[in-house]
Amino acid sequence: MPPQDARRVPQMRRLVAARLRLCGLFELVEPMMLVTSELVTNALQYGDGPGVSLLLSCSGKSVRLTVDDGSQQCPQMRSTHAEAESGRGLCIVSMVASEYGGSWGVSSDHTQTWCLLTARASGRGTGV
Repeated sequence: MPPQDARRVPQMRRLVAARLRLCGLFELVEPMMLVTSELVTNALQYGDGPGVSLLLSCSGKSVRLTVDDGSQQCPQMRSTHAEAESGRGLCIVSMVASEYGGSWGVSSDHTQTWCLLTARASGRGTGV
């Protein structure tokens, strides 16, 4: 991945964290930063569209992150061996979604990958 693209991943993580804190969803900051890293990295590495976009929607105790890479190639969860240095991104997203009562998926045209998480706590005042 080119260095200029690699710098976008932490930028997106910071934007997502700031928005979640603004919405009072402190419990979801860390898990959604991890999901952001995985989905944005996948989009930058494998997407073949003109760019990558990110949309974060907060509603009550839930947050949905959608990453669009314009690629019509469907993202696939891969099976990796223990020594592999990559290939676990969608597996991580799936585990985080499960832990936070959410889900993840791919749009019907395969251009977007999304993840929905739900906070267990009230959110407000649980500061991170």
